[in-house]
Amino acid sequence: MLYHVSPTPNLRTLTPRISSHHKPYVYAVDNLTTALLFGAKKDDFDFLLDTDSQNRPVLYECYPDAFRKIYQGKGCAVYEVEGDGFLRNLTGWAPELVCETEVNVVREVTIPDLYACLLTEESAGRLMVYRYNQSPEYRRLIAGHIVDRMIRFDLLEHFDRVDIRGELYFRPLIDGLKALLDGHLLPGTISNNCIHN
Repeated sequence: MLYHVSPTPNLRTLTPRISSHHKPYVYAVDNLTTALLFGAKKDDFDFLLDTDSQNRPVLYECYPDAFRKIYQGKGCAVYEVEGDGFLRNLTGWAPELVCETEVNVVREVTIPDLYACLLTEESAGRLMVYRYNQSPEYRRLIAGHIVDRMIRFDLLEHFDRVDIRGELYFRPLIDGLKALLDGHLLPGTISNNCIHN
């Protein structure tokens, strides 16, 4: 059985939708705890999401208190679906499976308090959550993740204007990247000493 989680309840079929992969897919995972992380609107600028060797989801906050801010007060629907037609390794994230056709829902379970549910998963050891902290190692990890996403999704020039997180949390990083990419660090004019006749 696979799981698709959505803030939208009472769906009988799941329809392929275009997301960051630019192809219409129905997304699912085989780990229920991982699936729950998709029950509220979030993206790569809220969390770095990974899995450990036991297929347990590992979540790193990209800014202070992101875990609570994203999930508190949210409910969701967990949809169980058959695995027929789902393929792995098409999105660049191994836990994710996709299907290009409509998928029938086998069973729906409602989660009224997603934050409480995820805290229970964390307490039970089925979810690792790393809260944002000021250590150089943590900040380096998150900075690398944010820079990768800004460049990968071509967001550097306008992210801070279209997304409040750019101004609230990533302004120094955005300014530093823009300064780094303005060309001033490239060689200037060639000195006459370097030209041989």
